[in-house]
Amino acid sequence: MSSIPVFLTAEKHHILIVGATSAAMAKVGLFTPTQARISVIAPGATDALREAGLLPEDTGRDLLVHDRPFAEDDLKGKTLVYIGADDEITEERILRLANTRNLPVNVIDKPAKSNFTTPAQFARGPLQVAFSSGGDAPVFVRRLRSSLEKLLPPSLGVLAAAAGAVRARVKTIIPDGTRRRLFYDRLYDNAGTYADLDQHEVERLVLEAAKSHRVGATTGQVQLVGAGPGDPDLLTIKAHRALQQADVIVYDRLVSRDVLALARRDADLIFVGKREGDHGIGQDGINRVIVEEALKGRRVVRLKGGDPLLFARAGEELDALRAHDIHVEVVPGISAFQGIAATTQIPLTDRAHASSITLVTGHLKDGAYKDWARLAGDGQTLAVYMGVKGAPKISAGLIGEGVKASTPVAVVENGTRANERRFYGTLATLPEVVAKNNVKSPALLLIGDVVSTAADLAWAAKETDRLVATA
Repeated sequence: MSSIPVFLTAEKHHILIVGATSAAMAKVGLFTPTQARISVIAPGATDALREAGLLPEDTGRDLLVHDRPFAEDDLKGKTLVYIGADDEITEERILRLANTRNLPVNVIDKPAKSNFTTPAQFARGPLQVAFSSGGDAPVFVRRLRSSLEKLLPPSLGVLAAAAGAVRARVKTIIPDGTRRRLFYDRLYDNAGTYADLDQHEVERLVLEAAKSHRVGATTGQVQLVGAGPGDPDLLTIKAHRALQQADVIVYDRLVSRDVLALARRDADLIFVGKREGDHGIGQDGINRVIVEEALKGRRVVRLKGGDPLLFARAGEELDALRAHDIHVEVVPGISAFQGIAATTQIPLTDRAHASSITLVTGHLKDGAYKDWARLAGDGQTLAVYMGVKGAPKISAGLIGEGVKASTPVAVVENGTRANERRFYGTLATLPEVVAKNNVKSPALLLIGDVVSTAADLAWAAKETDRLVATA
């Protein structure tokens, strides 16, 4: 690294800011919330501070303000120097004098002249997060800061302050280090529940939670997490947080490698090989793995493609975990039908075509549906999961119950991923479309008049019209 990342103790520093420019005022605003002493020197400094709303009567902070040019003696007693002068002669003079005294000096917006830089940063109470690219990629730094600010709820600040205030008491209540870490993990996960509460109330709630944790189960916890249909950008913030905090991640073939790449680097990854037609170690085996890992006191993520409560046998896993009194949480995910509707731009409901949508799996325990006629037809959209192998039966069953053979059908393989493939046809040609294009799982079938509005078909129709018009 070209920089040394450090945090300085604010109350031990006296910062000199030379200049009345907007850039200099920005530095004053950055340090005003800290406990550092601040001196501002420049002709017109008071007016500049007043315009920026940074005078003591505006901020409640004492500032040493001098409306005059910089003098060499101004460097005495200072520990950090920022130069925001509006002329290069003054800039070079201050820089030379500061360097002679071996003072850390920053020429604002000129990293090549500075011997330190100030990172982009934000805070949540006592939690401070800082970013730097050494001046090479400021836009990337801004985007990174913005992304992390969205991940951290504002209420995390008061929770962190409260947790710090009662830290010693929590240690007494929960002396075991592993259990205490799990306790703080859960506090972090539920930071949003402390929104709009003052610190004293949050301190009380933290201590109550610690007492409950002390007498609760001695096991770890399990999260059933939806990985979405494959595109890592569709992963929810809460799901990403779960992956970053997991001790062990139990996953199957429907989880994309791009999503797994977001997991905590030292987490144990356990592959259970679950996919259509191949149950790997079987559901009983999966239940056994997640229960055993949780009973070791570990934080377990059971990562499932799409949404964990939709065609994912979550009920069986929940039953197994509850039978052992293991704390479990469900983190929803974007399901395949939602992701594919977005990439194909097919509105699943539409005033002109469909007022309802039905979700079914392509295979049942007895191998057949009870009532084909109620699944699809006029005014309905049908989404079939794991229906590739059963395409002939699905086509014949629906047509046999009176659904029009000309009903539009979309077959989408690897929806939302880089290798997504889309094919279109009708209910009558569905088996041919699947066979001709060698469609493999994971794939979703969308059946209904709404399919006719797909972006691919709309563009194809427009291109046909253009060719006809120019012929």
